[in-house]
Amino acid sequence: MGARWRAWVLALGVLAWAGVAAFTLVTARGPIEEDLTRNAEAVLARTGESWATARFEGRDATLEGESLAEEARAKVRASLANMFGVRAVHDATTLLPERRPFTFSAVKDARMISLDGYVPSHYALARIVAAVKASGNGLTGQDRLVRARGAPAGDFAGLVEFALTQLNRLPSGRITLSDGAFAIEGRAPDLATYGALAETVRGPLPYGMTLARFAVRPPVASPFVWSASREGDTLRVSGFVPSDAARAEVARAVAEALPGVTVRDDTHLADGAPSTDLWLKAVRYAGRLLAQAPQLQVTVADSTITVEGSAPTFAVFEALAAARKAPPEGFQVTRFAVDPPRAAPFTWQIERTADGIRLGGYVPSEEARRLLSDAVRSAFPGVSVQGEMRLASGGPPADVWGAGANFAVAQLARLRIGRIAASGATLTLRGEALDSSAYQALTKAMGAVPAGVSATAEGVEPPRISPYVFAVRRDGEGLTVSGFFPDEKTHLALLAALERDFLKEKVNDLSAIGGGAPVGFLPAAVAGLSGLARVANGELTITDTQLRLSGSALRGRAASEIENELKRDLKSSFVAETVLDVTAPGALVGAQECQGLISDLMGRGTILFDTGSARIDRHSLGLLDRLAFVLQRCPSAVVDVSGHTDSVGEAAANQRLSEARAVAVAGFLADAGIARERLTTSGHGASQPVALNDTEAGRAQNRRIVFVVKEGRGP
Repeated sequence: MGARWRAWVLALGVLAWAGVAAFTLVTARGPIEEDLTRNAEAVLARTGESWATARFEGRDATLEGESLAEEARAKVRASLANMFGVRAVHDATTLLPERRPFTFSAVKDARMISLDGYVPSHYALARIVAAVKASGNGLTGQDRLVRARGAPAGDFAGLVEFALTQLNRLPSGRITLSDGAFAIEGRAPDLATYGALAETVRGPLPYGMTLARFAVRPPVASPFVWSASREGDTLRVSGFVPSDAARAEVARAVAEALPGVTVRDDTHLADGAPSTDLWLKAVRYAGRLLAQAPQLQVTVADSTITVEGSAPTFAVFEALAAARKAPPEGFQVTRFAVDPPRAAPFTWQIERTADGIRLGGYVPSEEARRLLSDAVRSAFPGVSVQGEMRLASGGPPADVWGAGANFAVAQLARLRIGRIAASGATLTLRGEALDSSAYQALTKAMGAVPAGVSATAEGVEPPRISPYVFAVRRDGEGLTVSGFFPDEKTHLALLAALERDFLKEKVNDLSAIGGGAPVGFLPAAVAGLSGLARVANGELTITDTQLRLSGSALRGRAASEIENELKRDLKSSFVAETVLDVTAPGALVGAQECQGLISDLMGRGTILFDTGSARIDRHSLGLLDRLAFVLQRCPSAVVDVSGHTDSVGEAAANQRLSEARAVAVAGFLADAGIARERLTTSGHGASQPVALNDTEAGRAQNRRIVFVVKEGRGP
């Protein structure tokens, strides 16, 4: 009794101690986590990696934050792992996305500055925001600044502070940093500011910065623009002139070039023009252009000229295009956007001949002409390209025309000779394909014509093959198809014949499409395949109108039957040659193995009959030859041949039909050399279905011949 009492006391003591320990752990966990968190913050601050934060569960730390480099992540992990009291560190930090180029922009409008782009850190962001506020400007777009990797080396915030200082010299403008390149644009309030700013940014820049663009305009008319727009008998002149004398000279030049036209002058005086003499030459040049077309606008801006409008005739368009190439001294035509006359219909064509490529018809623009020329030369390197394509309006949208032209060139490259004609956005392809692969690629491409474009390739023919060869080889690996077929419909018919006449054998189809097939090719090929189906191993070859069938028949009489059937089925234009021997008998097997061989054959094929008849379909002769070959290997076995039908029709008629079909099969086997005393027949009509008769597939399964092989007395 005393020992039991001491045991109880000891157990209660252990439980009390465990409770106290658990309570101590629970109550101490919070202070431990707080202490570790403070220590971690201090460690991260000392290492300069304040982007990271540590969250503790007990003594296990989880690191969080976005890092600028993988090295920083490793540094933070190591710092925390070495901290006293930390048991484990789980790294949940991520790398900031890298941006190339690393861009930053600031736009000043009145007293507001809007920021956009990337910054490398919260520290840099804080400095940039402080710099904007210190300038006395309002701030927008701070939320559009995104932290990212890829900032140029050095003090990125210093780069931005320098750029903002220059921006603050302007009443409005923009600064842009792209990697280490600095760009500034806007308008200076006065010449002194412009000069000081230009000197600053074009001199040595801090922090390794380079000047990418200086687009600050001085306080003058810049660009110095003069524009004249004609609408029939009215001419409106706007922009700037350098002096009143120049304005008067402009009026005289316009009156000489366009007599009887009413002029509305809305120009203003301004500085910034080129040399007045040169500038007046440009104005007179504009007057000559305006005199040729009633809908035209000519703009002179600094030393550039733009011409926009429409030409009433091809002759006027060509005259304007020629003048475009001969601008006055000191000027260049940088934009020529004159719409040519309308072509209806808008047609064009590309032709490939033995001598090269010929182009013709219309293009919607010079850019389209250039792109088409580049596409043709790329697709046909070293080939002569001739012909001219005239500019015209009235075509499809530029993107649709361009997509159609590129598509056309790609297809023409697949033709040996051919022509692609277009009317609007409709393409018509004609010609002969380079080869079978090119023909198939072109045919496939017709299903992926670009949006907005329609195309037809009915006039494209496959490559012409001579001599025209088609072959099927049958061996232990299956069927290998090679050579050519004239069209996809014929190809599908040949594959269907292989599926029907052969016993689900593997088909390796290496054939390709090709033109030049002899008349009657498909019937001849199908007849040849029927013969090939009755040989063990062999090959069917068609060369033009010569058909050759070689191989090993499964029984002696089958060789002559195959030859006779082939000659009977071939058209008079084809000549058949058969080279057939007889396969040696197979090794003898017992009834059980014989049944397995028979079941395998019947699992891969079906004995077919004419509809409602006991006449065996000729396409089943290959299967029957193989059944006879197998039964010769088990001469001691007896075979029951039973017929079955579906449930369609009267039961008595189905019974008679099933019996007759069994007798027909047994008769074929007997003629093939299987002793009649080994064969028994029975008919079961529709009494033993193996599938439901409510579908055609089910009824087809129920129309069958079943073989049961049993051991007999031997031969």
